[in-house]
This record gives sequence, C-alpha cells and structure tokens, in this order.
Amino acid sequence: MAIIYTDKDATLDLVRGRKVAIVGYGSQGHAHALNLKDSGVDVRVGLPEASKSRQKAQAAGLSVLTVAEAAREADLIMVLAPDEKQKKIYEEEIAPHLTAGKALFFAHGFNIHYGQIKPPPERPGEGAGPLLRARDRRHARRGAGDHVPRGDRDRSLRGADGALRRDHLAGAGGV
Repeated sequence: MAIIYTDKDATLDLVRGRKVAIVGYGSQGHAHALNLKDSGVDVRVGLPEASKSRQKAQAAGLSVLTVAEAAREADLIMVLAPDEKQKKIYEEEIAPHLTAGKALFFAHGFNIHYGQIKPPPERPGEGAGPLLRARDRRHARRGAGDHVPRGDRDRSLRGADGALRRDHLAGAGGV
C-alpha cells in the first residue's frame, strides 16, 4: 500500500534553518527555487556565468551565484541541472565544497546509479561525507555527514518535497 504524506506530516523547520543551493534553473530548478523562497527558505541559485537563466532567476527575486559559490555557501545542495551536464558540474564546482554536515540531493539518480558521480564515501566517526539522496528510490544511496536525527531528517525532506511541488510548476527554460 502506498504511503501518502500531506502537509501535516511534514515540517520545513529544519530546511528553513539552513542555506539551500539550487543548481540549475530549468523547469525543475525554477519550481524548486521559487517554492522554497515562498516558504521562507534561504535559497540561492547556482548557474554558470554565461547562463541565459541568470536574468530570469534574478528577476524572480532570487540570489544568483556561480555553482561553486552556491555550493560553498549552502548546507543543502539540490542538483537540478540536465543529467548530461551534472558530472562536470559536480566534479568541478560542487565536490570541492562538500564538507562535513552538508547534504547533496538529486531529483533523479541517473548519474549516481551509473557511477558517473561518485560522492565521498562514508567515513564512520568522521561525518566527512555528505548525505546523498535521490528522489527515485531505485537510484537512492546515502553517505555520511547526516547529523540530523533520522525521523527529523525524513520529516524535513518530506516537507521540502511538499514545498517544492506546490505552486511554481511551469517551466522557466534551460540551465
């Protein structure tokens, strides 16, 4: 039987207390960033300097940085760039900034599942790797660095998912 979560099952409190980076501003990044902003979350969008989407995100009132700057500042990093660009973005701009306590999310786990992106391994006792989560559970994998108690983390992530799916569903165009 499917489990259905509603707003009463979730809280954004744990997400609101953190800095969130949305990498990409296409149809998914646009929706995620605007819904998080509307929910009171401290969100920034990471985009290449030459991206045509920078002006769109700025016009929507979002803080726009390079991907490296956004990854460096953020506690939670949501990768929503096209699958074929994720490996390079991850290796060059995100991985150098994955430090203890940060969490890394993917809306789709293609690159994780097929080994294109290899987050730091779990190091018990150190908490040096990021929590890694992909929405598609067939492709999900977790690393270390998860300092939020499991129940709170799961409630928070369900809350974040709820916030991400509410209002801003129309696409905004490429990365």
